[in-house]
Amino acid sequence: MTGAVHLRNGPHGYGRVTKLLHWLTVVAVVAQFAVGWTMSADNDAAEERFEQRLDRLEEQAEAQGEAAEERWEAEEERLEEAWREAEDGDVSTLHIALGLSILGLALARLLWRRTTPLPPWAEHLGPGERRLESWLEKILLTMLLVVPATGLLLLAAGTDLLPAHVAAQFVLLAMIAVHVGLVLKHTVVRRNRHLARML
Repeated sequence: MTGAVHLRNGPHGYGRVTKLLHWLTVVAVVAQFAVGWTMSADNDAAEERFEQRLDRLEEQAEAQGEAAEERWEAEEERLEEAWREAEDGDVSTLHIALGLSILGLALARLLWRRTTPLPPWAEHLGPGERRLESWLEKILLTMLLVVPATGLLLLAAGTDLLPAHVAAQFVLLAMIAVHVGLVLKHTVVRRNRHLARML
């Protein structure tokens, strides 16, 4: 059936739904890392401004004597408290929305994966590459659940889970790098070798 729209996976390859879920996930993950990166830069700039303000207050207190020093200590406590509160509430609404979107997409992908089989393996893939691809899919889907889940738990429980959230992000990025490397190997490198043999 030429020109048929294939929603499900099959001998023709990946279906439209699988492709749509894949590319929506790619867009959400790229946007999330961009937002997370800018949040980190904003936090660094705010912290630097906070430190500069404290330094100025300390210099003024030293210049004005003991009474000013007591006022400075009270002001320092107030500023530090304000900084802690700002830091606790600093997670961007967009960052949370993207995290929830990634979590939702990962769940949708898992449900869709249960209802439609994967297309047949490409003939050029050996048994080792097939095992690697299979494990990579499982780890990527797991990390798409773990990263946003640890982020949400971090919001609810505080900074105790920050190392787990960051570690999960590194695992996700590493798996994405492996995935992209394999895609390039199977498309660009393989195609170039095939063209070279034909010439």
